[in-house]
Amino acid sequence: VVGITLPFPGNLYAGLKCGQYIKKYFPHIKIVAGGGFVNTELRNLSEPTIFNYLDFITLDDGERPFLNIIEFLQGKKNHEELSRTFIRTNKTVRYINNDQEPDFHHAETGCPDYSNLHLDKYLSLIEMANPMHRLWSDGCWNKLTLARGCYWHKCSFCDTSLPYIKHFESAPVYVLVDRIEQVIAQTGHRGFHFVDEAAPPSVLKEVAKELLYRKIGISWWTNIRLENAFTEDLCRLLADSGCIAVTGGLEAAADRLLRLMNKGVTVRQAAQVCDNFSRAGIMVHAYLIYGFPTQTAQETIDALEIVRQFFAEGLIQSAFWHRFTTTAHSDVGKNPQIYSCTIVDQPIGKFARNDLIHTDPCGCDHQVYAPGLNKAVYNFMHGIGTDIAIKDWFDFPVPAISVKRNYVKQAIKVR
Repeated sequence: VVGITLPFPGNLYAGLKCGQYIKKYFPHIKIVAGGGFVNTELRNLSEPTIFNYLDFITLDDGERPFLNIIEFLQGKKNHEELSRTFIRTNKTVRYINNDQEPDFHHAETGCPDYSNLHLDKYLSLIEMANPMHRLWSDGCWNKLTLARGCYWHKCSFCDTSLPYIKHFESAPVYVLVDRIEQVIAQTGHRGFHFVDEAAPPSVLKEVAKELLYRKIGISWWTNIRLENAFTEDLCRLLADSGCIAVTGGLEAAADRLLRLMNKGVTVRQAAQVCDNFSRAGIMVHAYLIYGFPTQTAQETIDALEIVRQFFAEGLIQSAFWHRFTTTAHSDVGKNPQIYSCTIVDQPIGKFARNDLIHTDPCGCDHQVYAPGLNKAVYNFMHGIGTDIAIKDWFDFPVPAISVKRNYVKQAIKVR
């Protein structure tokens, strides 16, 4: 049996090519696919041709479905005992979910096994001149999960209705650090990417203390929420344990929109947290969103001004603008009326379904701002242009900024 993880849409083609190769040259091998792309996009799969390259497709936590597939192939179970699994029978897709057996707790899943993986044969590819994108693409990072799901799971733009987001569970700190030691022994590499949806500050604190107690030297980075729990002291502790970078969502960089997103943070709070990380010598990458429903031209321009100030004050070193897209499993997608937008009716296909088309009658023409937003942040990341007026990044008239040019500086002074 070969398992193929498809975490993102960009992995789909390569994953199917792997399946095609295995089926051609090793037809006796059965192929199982799962991962984030499958969990998000293929929940309503009815296209049978994908099974020309795969034999089983599983949803959500993979341990129980995978174990049941193995026992099915061994003749210990019949196909009606499969769990959260798509198969093809008689040229049609069938979803089987026998939920009589429980899933495994995070502490029970065991350590990832990277033995016999030829890490020296992988290429390091740098897609763009973005400090964080370079960090996560250039070199080898051991992947490890500290906690399943998201402890916040309230952001309205996120797929919070899906189990892999809303079902949160961690493991005892000694189990997590034991796994870190095991992976180091397997790979010989001491760089770790903790792939959590949002690493809980309480878990990070205990892991950092345990790493220092055991004198385990590693470098690591992870995704976080920019919340008050990341105090100056905690950030220094994380740095001492090997934290070199974090990624976090500043999103639309406007308090009204952050409230509408149910983000649970404010711009002032995010500034203070980013300041704590940067003072500790930890690089901060900000996820930015433009085009959220009801976002006005004024809020878009003010958001860029806030981002400029974050760079100018050294609070972030890397950032990227993402155009907002409504997804089927988010609160915006499920309750668009709350966000003053409308979902455009579309025929439901037989394969992937997640991104939706929405109309935003209350917001501005978001796309016209994209070139200016991207150009500005690209320059900010290279230490250029933080002294340039925001209006000069655009080739058409834009509103004057309405936030104070020292707003962020004042935010990090007042504690």
